[in-house]
Amino acid sequence: MPLIQVLNASPASTDKKRQLLAALTATYAEVMEIRPDTIRVILHELPRENWSVAGITLADSGQNESI
Repeated sequence: MPLIQVLNASPASTDKKRQLLAALTATYAEVMEIRPDTIRVILHELPRENWSVAGITLADSGQNESI
C-alpha cells in the first residue's frame, strides 16, 4: 500500500486540499498502474513560523505563500 506524504507551509482551503489529495492519488495510480483505493496520502500543514530558508522563517521572510 503506497503512502504519499506532503509537507505544506501554506495553509490551504479545504477545497484546495481535496483537489490536491485527489490529484496526487489519481496521478500515482495512473503512473504506477494500481488501484486508487490502495493509495494513502497524508498532508502535513506546518505553520510558516516553523519552516525556514537560510535561517529565516517563511513568516518573517515576506515571501509570497505561493512560492
